[in-house]
Amino acid sequence: MRKNSLVTKSNNLIETPLNLGVVELRIIFVLISTISPSDEEFKPYRFKISDFAKLIGVKNKNVYQQIKDYTYSLMSQPFYVHDNLQVTWLASAEYFPGEGMIEVEFSPKLKPYLLQLKEKFTTYRLQDIIKLKSAYAMRIYELLKQYERIGTRTFTIQRLKELLGVEEQYPVYSDFKKRVIVKAQEEINKHTDIKIDYTEIKSGRKVSEVKFIITSKTPDKKATLLPNRETAAIAQPNTSQQLSSLLKYEFGLKQPAIQPILAEYSRDYIMENLDKVRQDVLRGKVKDIPAYTMAALKHDYRTPKTGLQAEQERLQEEKSLQKQKAIEAENYYKALSGKVSDFIQQLSADELETELAKLKASVKDKDIDIIDADATDPHRMTGAYFQQFIQKKFFADYTIEVYRGEQT
Repeated sequence: MRKNSLVTKSNNLIETPLNLGVVELRIIFVLISTISPSDEEFKPYRFKISDFAKLIGVKNKNVYQQIKDYTYSLMSQPFYVHDNLQVTWLASAEYFPGEGMIEVEFSPKLKPYLLQLKEKFTTYRLQDIIKLKSAYAMRIYELLKQYERIGTRTFTIQRLKELLGVEEQYPVYSDFKKRVIVKAQEEINKHTDIKIDYTEIKSGRKVSEVKFIITSKTPDKKATLLPNRETAAIAQPNTSQQLSSLLKYEFGLKQPAIQPILAEYSRDYIMENLDKVRQDVLRGKVKDIPAYTMAALKHDYRTPKTGLQAEQERLQEEKSLQKQKAIEAENYYKALSGKVSDFIQQLSADELETELAKLKASVKDKDIDIIDADATDPHRMTGAYFQQFIQKKFFADYTIEVYRGEQT
């Protein structure tokens, strides 16, 4: 969890009206910054509470309770992503006081807006937005960052108020301008990677719209080849051909250089290094993308995993393994039940009577009536007693290991 991490959000999510406080917004930005571009599902994101509190600006002595209050707020304030989807940011927040840790999970319904984004999304640095001290500045920053390449964005005053969650506040425009627009402009220009100015557009004597002019503070990137990630055609290529196209068209590599790369490195190794190249480009560290990409692949520029990231991956792998084991166990018992049922169907009437008598002799008197009721048509018996009796007697050697062998 580092300040130079990146926050990537669907533009639809950015355009959602929100009314959250500064700390709540910081929590959301920090959590989003922990998502990897390769994540296909939300993970349980675990943090050391002291580090988490420092990053989101909670300095009170009662840190645990404050963070609990903020996460509770994020779970109890639903918002509309669109007219038919009402959702909360968090599905759960679990605290481990003995370990000094917190574990949170995003609401699953947010998956299309935060994971595997291939188009219409915006990326910015965590360090730029968490420096801002007002919620209005944070929201205006990401609304304008989305239009950085276009250079301007115009809002009606009413629409801007809706997006900031202050429709009923500041009925007088001069108050809205002073407390929201001017304050946000000062903070954004001082702390972030863009500079904003604005002009007022009037209808008659009344200001009805505000036009923002957005200028990037980062160096001229004409030397780079990376397209706007909003329009990047391939986010997570699954074939060699797609990966080849990605290396050629986004990273500027020539075909003769691409084939050895595909032959030598795994897809995951390539994609993780390309993610690092993208991050460094956004931070203004790269002048020659093709050369930097080749160096990254050769020398492995991937960000070393922190203990926290490794633990998160371990927990995810453990969950996945448990799920696979549960599915395998379910299929094994279905197969075993099928074998027992088939075996019973093949027994003659005399054999059934013999086995039934042996079963009755092995149980308590109170259970015999249940067995008799189940035995009116022996060849269709499905009762647990008889099934278990046959299973233990004739299928004790049919273990899950034997079942696995049948599947190979």
